[in-house]
Amino acid sequence: MDIKAPKSVKPKTKRRAHLPKTPFHNIAISLSGGGFRASSIHLGLMSYLATLKLNDVTLLERIRILSSVSGGSFLGVKYVATLKKGGGFEDCYKSLVDFMTKKDLVEEALEYLAEDSNWTNGRQRSLINSFASIYHRDFESETFGLLWNEHPVIHLKEINFNATEFHFALPFHFQKTEFLYREKNQDNPEYIGNRKIHIPIEMAKEIRLADIIAASSCVPFGFEPINFPDDFTYPESVKLKDRSLLPRTAVDGENITYPIGIMDGGVDDNQGVDAVITSEERMKNYPEYLYEFRSKDKKSVDLYIISDGTNPGMESYVRSSRDKMPYIGTWSFEFMQYLGITSFLAGCVLLVSAFFSSYKLSIVALSATGTLGILIAVVFLIFSRGFVGLAKRFGIPSFFIQRMRHVDKLKFATLNNLLVNRRNSVVKMITKVFIKQMRWFGFERVYSDTGWKPRLILNAVFELTKHEVEKRKKKYPYFSEEIAQPGEKIMAVSAKALTKGTTLWFTEDELKGPHNMADSIIACGQFTICFNLLEYFEKFLKNPKYQKDYEKYSPEIKQALDELQNKLLVDWKRFKEDPYWMVKDLKAKLWKE
Repeated sequence: MDIKAPKSVKPKTKRRAHLPKTPFHNIAISLSGGGFRASSIHLGLMSYLATLKLNDVTLLERIRILSSVSGGSFLGVKYVATLKKGGGFEDCYKSLVDFMTKKDLVEEALEYLAEDSNWTNGRQRSLINSFASIYHRDFESETFGLLWNEHPVIHLKEINFNATEFHFALPFHFQKTEFLYREKNQDNPEYIGNRKIHIPIEMAKEIRLADIIAASSCVPFGFEPINFPDDFTYPESVKLKDRSLLPRTAVDGENITYPIGIMDGGVDDNQGVDAVITSEERMKNYPEYLYEFRSKDKKSVDLYIISDGTNPGMESYVRSSRDKMPYIGTWSFEFMQYLGITSFLAGCVLLVSAFFSSYKLSIVALSATGTLGILIAVVFLIFSRGFVGLAKRFGIPSFFIQRMRHVDKLKFATLNNLLVNRRNSVVKMITKVFIKQMRWFGFERVYSDTGWKPRLILNAVFELTKHEVEKRKKKYPYFSEEIAQPGEKIMAVSAKALTKGTTLWFTEDELKGPHNMADSIIACGQFTICFNLLEYFEKFLKNPKYQKDYEKYSPEIKQALDELQNKLLVDWKRFKEDPYWMVKDLKAKLWKE
């Protein structure tokens, strides 16, 4: 039989990315997790976008998709609520800065937790519910239903506040989409929750925005899960208390058990990329009357800004090797058993001696000492059961119990190393390694898509540190000197911003001085997005590689782009002279300082 030669297969050619047809016309933005460091870097970014105009409309007002996670949800929720209440960005800016810098959130939440009278409303007495109550009382008191008010109409058309649920281990989206509501003229529950759990819209509208913030920023180890719907109810809620409204099975028929634990959105997607991708795909189906809010292009948005407030660095794991522990380091559970037996025998001897003694003082002394010896023996013998005793108590199979006796022979200093190394490695794995891996998986979803490539800006807190600046020079030697050299002042502020931990507070020391930590991180967000927009011009819009695409733009678009680039260059020079100039201007305007 003749064997036919296989047909030649042409190698796949990589599709060339194209510039957006209408640059900056419609924008998507992600606000990552990272505590108040993230909230501040995002606040800086958005405050700067509010100053940039393209055809008399600010870039901030051109944002159509907003996705927020954890620390980013403080700003995301507050900004949306402020707009729906008729306010502007400056109102949001002032409110968030005051909340982050003038409230002792930890003190007030713990005080609230300790007060018995605060826990008569049926909610579980937990730390996350305590924080949620403070958010509601002092930061944002509206409900999710505010977003369904027809007026005022806002520029955001796809809104996503992201968390993670502990039933099906999937992202959990508190979502509002313009398309479904207006097009079908009915409440559609399919986009609140996830593909398994669909929360009815009438229930979702009663959810307090403060509880959404709490769910999105419920950091593992720091908090316990917040439970839906139990921890979301309050005296005035009606639908949330009606469990008959809850779906009992998922869309695929799998049973749902309530309450559902919800935690930080960063567990699954700390940059909120997934929600943006889903929203962008949904926008492709926008009807004609919503076309102005989507781009008639390969992607529904012309620019996607990923604002990243996380620190990419991580200290290397260092094992514990303490060979000594004070007092009991050389002991073991086996040794404690010997001590217990010895103490018991000594106690018995003393009690017998007291029985045969003829002196009252001696009888009392021997009886007391003997009794104490037996009590000490009981304590030693109880604890000497060690891991074997614990294993039996928890019903661990005999196969392991028989072998645990070897562990009970180990010195306590050695056991300490075994336990500490496991604890430290697990904590680092979950809070650092795992989160960073998920971060890169999220980035891969957009950076591996050629359609997104000329539409992406990563605005990260670390980008203008000295180390990153030097790396960029080697990677992009064609950058102009103006942006390749940000200057020592900008690099110093960036380095300072990066030292802030992932916390929900600023310490007193961090808030001291005219260039305090909060101001430094906000300023970092401002000058970093200015830099990234300039970089975007040089990498894409004005890059010779994309000249054919650029030449297709109308004279009006080219003129608008030139004006925007010139504005960025003027501001960039000001930032290089004084990285805090914009923060100072806002302080003078909003706080009359």
